[in-house]
Amino acid sequence: MTKTTSRRSWSTWLALGTCAAFVFCPSVFTPAYAEPDRSYQAVRKWLEEYRDTKPNFTPGEHLTIKDIERIKPFLPQPAWEYYFFNDMDMEISATGTYPAPADWGKSMKSDYYLDEWGALIGFNGGGYPFSEIKEDDPLAALKVYWNTYWHPGHGDFFMPMVAWGRSENGKLDREFEFVSTNAEYAKGDSCLVPGYEGVKSKSIMEFRSPRDLAGTRNLQIEYTDPYKENDAWIYSPTQRKPRRVLSSERTSETQGMDFIREDAMGFGGKVHEQKWAYLGKKWILATMNVATHPTAGGPHLWVPNKTRWEPRLVHVLELIPRKENHPYGHKLIYIDVETYWNVWLTAYDKQGQLLRVGQDFLKYSESYAKEEAMQAPYVQNDYSKNLGENLFLHVGNNVINAQKPHGTYTHCYVVRKEMSSGRAKQFYSVRNMVSGRR
Repeated sequence: MTKTTSRRSWSTWLALGTCAAFVFCPSVFTPAYAEPDRSYQAVRKWLEEYRDTKPNFTPGEHLTIKDIERIKPFLPQPAWEYYFFNDMDMEISATGTYPAPADWGKSMKSDYYLDEWGALIGFNGGGYPFSEIKEDDPLAALKVYWNTYWHPGHGDFFMPMVAWGRSENGKLDREFEFVSTNAEYAKGDSCLVPGYEGVKSKSIMEFRSPRDLAGTRNLQIEYTDPYKENDAWIYSPTQRKPRRVLSSERTSETQGMDFIREDAMGFGGKVHEQKWAYLGKKWILATMNVATHPTAGGPHLWVPNKTRWEPRLVHVLELIPRKENHPYGHKLIYIDVETYWNVWLTAYDKQGQLLRVGQDFLKYSESYAKEEAMQAPYVQNDYSKNLGENLFLHVGNNVINAQKPHGTYTHCYVVRKEMSSGRAKQFYSVRNMVSGRR
């Protein structure tokens, strides 16, 4: 039995890297790599070696190159090669507690289930489909993923973005400016627009730059049926009319960026096209509640630097694609136990060699009461709209393709924006793509 479907917009993506060791010299720390072990076996060895290691950091302390042995148990092994450098600065915060919205889980339907392929049938949002995850449950990996897919904050936003594509030594190859808007249609026991039951969300992405992409718009409709293909259209000012695009193509890089659509938010593909395994829990360092958008650092400007890191307990899931022509042989995703946001990703090719490492930058909505993140260079946001939402907002990520090598670094300037039923129906239409009315 095989099915081919797709999911998830490409408005967000993840970050990648590799592994190494450092040695101490009398006056300076310098990387002394023999040959980085970029194998899948190496990350599994790291996972087991440090499985039970607990963080012992002090909130407020700054970790530097002198602290790499303390950091290694909590940073995925493939990232060491890129994240350890002479002027690295990791500010440590306490492990926080982040309540979900007050009405979360109160308007859910109850007649849903997992089928034999792991697809979640009959669920329509409004809460986490699985309230408890038991490590010995053979379906634990799938239940964690579906909680991630339906976590609060997935939709209803206005998100200006800037992305920088850089080759080695920080050489800027391409800069992108674009805006993504999203409306969540599936709201548990109701739908945002009556008559559109079965739609999970609709989104539009519009490019502002570079010049050859300016004015290009992408409309995507995502469905609650795990087996149903997304509908997608693209409008280019040069062609002057929208055309359908193949939304099932999600394993190739887009517009010269280093992410693939299937890596969005950890995994943006189809559950039944993967084999899933639960690899247990692990303490890890994550850019979980940053003060503002992290500065790009490292010798290639591929990784976050001078930002806030938080020790977090995560679920580690293994994905093995069923399709022979898939570029990945294995992928690990690291899902926060409390909030079900993906915080890291490591992906390997069919030969078991590192292909990508991914990381997301997140900010809790209630933090805007004391810390206002930076503004986009081309639009001003009212971040006070995020207060009272009690959810995380995606403020960026980085993607390193270890085999090019190349990296894409992104800042997302996101604010919550919930549309009315009538406005959503007009805004997310193919006709509106042509007129551009906002």
